[in-house]
Amino acid sequence: MSTISTEVPSIRVAVTEPGIKSPEGWHSAEIGKAIVFKTEDLDDYRTKNWDSRIYDAMLLIAAVEYCDKALKRSGLRWGRRFDLILPVHDLAHWQNQDVVTAIIGALKFLTGDDWNFTFTAASIDVDRDFSRQSLFEWGDPGRTVTPFSDGLDSRAVSALLGAMGKADRLIRVRVGSKADDRPLRDRKKVPFLNIPFSVNMRKDGGIKESSVRSRGFKFTLLSALAAYLVGTHDVAMPESGQGALGPTLVPTSHGYEDYRNHPRFLSKMEDVVQAIFHHSIRFRLPQLWSTKGQTLAAFAEIESNPNEWNQTRSCWQQSRNSSFDGRRRHCGICAACMLRRLSFHSAGISEPKENYIWEDLSAGAFADGAVKGFTKVTRAMQRYGIAGALHLDHLAEMRSSPLHEPRVRRSAWQLAHHLQMTTGEAEERLFGLLEQHDREWKAFMKDLGPKSFVAQWLA
Repeated sequence: MSTISTEVPSIRVAVTEPGIKSPEGWHSAEIGKAIVFKTEDLDDYRTKNWDSRIYDAMLLIAAVEYCDKALKRSGLRWGRRFDLILPVHDLAHWQNQDVVTAIIGALKFLTGDDWNFTFTAASIDVDRDFSRQSLFEWGDPGRTVTPFSDGLDSRAVSALLGAMGKADRLIRVRVGSKADDRPLRDRKKVPFLNIPFSVNMRKDGGIKESSVRSRGFKFTLLSALAAYLVGTHDVAMPESGQGALGPTLVPTSHGYEDYRNHPRFLSKMEDVVQAIFHHSIRFRLPQLWSTKGQTLAAFAEIESNPNEWNQTRSCWQQSRNSSFDGRRRHCGICAACMLRRLSFHSAGISEPKENYIWEDLSAGAFADGAVKGFTKVTRAMQRYGIAGALHLDHLAEMRSSPLHEPRVRRSAWQLAHHLQMTTGEAEERLFGLLEQHDREWKAFMKDLGPKSFVAQWLA
């Protein structure tokens, strides 16, 4: 009789400098091969505040990403164990218990995994490489930093902050990968234009785990690095209410709650930045109590060019699964795409159907909703769609269902603590957000019709 293993998946990774072997029994992630820094892009982060902690923090981000992608989660349990060796330049600083505790606490809360760090002395002299005159001589606490990608919320919140008179005070930090939406200022080079490192998994057989919850650690810490270098304390995160709070209110049955944009995780990242840099950061979510549709509607009021939202990217699917006739599209059915389509509908904005593989959500059969000629209609794609629709539907039930009321109130109590408001105010804001989502979802489903394949999924 076979037995099912209950062992926690684990891996020991040693980040090594070029030419240095990893300890026996440890998986090597060599700098320059597995983790690649781009000197020109590092220049975008070079201000008068530069020191070796910036480089070491970037190496930490890359090492965490490498670990997260290198070890597949078990089908029986969510958590994994990582032991990570990391070379750093100020060894005593990184070994300080406050630093170690803050990093481990944030990562465990974010990913649901156990992390153990061993810091060793680095030999690469990064201070020598960055001893030239700084490109940017800022020391301005009045600026606001915001992560920037090709996502809808990112574009919208950047524009809304600019419309509030912060256009020349806003520092956008690149956290995406698409080349044609990188911000320019009068066609001149601007700081924080590119992520200055990449993680290469090809020699290790590619990415083993696709959930990559560590993205939240990457995006928030990169934004905080920019804030520290600029000399400001204000970081505005672009996520709207459904994206920030929905994944914790309606977690998947087999997964750990997704806290990537949640105030509780952002609070822990404030502790990380304080411990590493002795610099206070406030991560705030200006659209936390608005739906994505409300955020888009406000964006459309100040932006007349529809390409500013039509060309944003929301889909979770890789290009090989969501391309047609040589052009990459949104799949149109994953959770991110469903929320996007709901938001356009609630904002009263028409979007070209050609943006999506599944052009018609009102079709009676799942396969019939896809663009004619698309040949990759699979059960996996259908499962993605069902999961996305169920998430939004369950989120819509949270406000009125007595079954879910304790969970919502507990979430409001936690939010009140981290947002420095009363529990009553947090409950009012959270229930208001859920009511708005419920109205938007019901109107969206009504327009799709009771015979649509989406309605059939929810029946």
